Amino acid sequence: MRAMRWLMVPILVGAMGGVAMADFKNLQVLPKSMSKDELKAYMKAQSKALGVECDFCHDVPDMASDKNEKKLIARKMIQMTNDINDKWLKGMKDADKNKVSCATCHQGHELPPKAMPGAEKAPPEKK
Repeated sequence: MRAMRWLMVPILVGAMGGVAMADFKNLQVLPKSMSKDELKAYMKAQSKALGVECDFCHDVPDMASDKNEKKLIARKMIQMTNDINDKWLKGMKDADKNKVSCATCHQGHELPPKAMPGAEKAPPEKK
């Protein structure tokens, strides 16, 4: 039993590699508790969801900069998907397996493909 504990130490220490919090300078919507590895994986998923590279939203190499307007738009979109998942899908069967993400609408494109003719128009306002 004692030997088993010592065998687990390197596994646990290795697993903690990506857990330490990084010193991010400008996280406003994403959790500040994200590790560097988690943030990298999240950004790679965002990049794939929109079919873009980092410089689409970021002022490379200053990733914390807010000079690029698309980064501000991305924050609003992240808030929107969080709201949809937290307010509208929560409590539904398999909601945790069927979360809305950027890929849900964008499908690998900078702009979401139009689903049907007229989809680009806003619905009429209620009077």
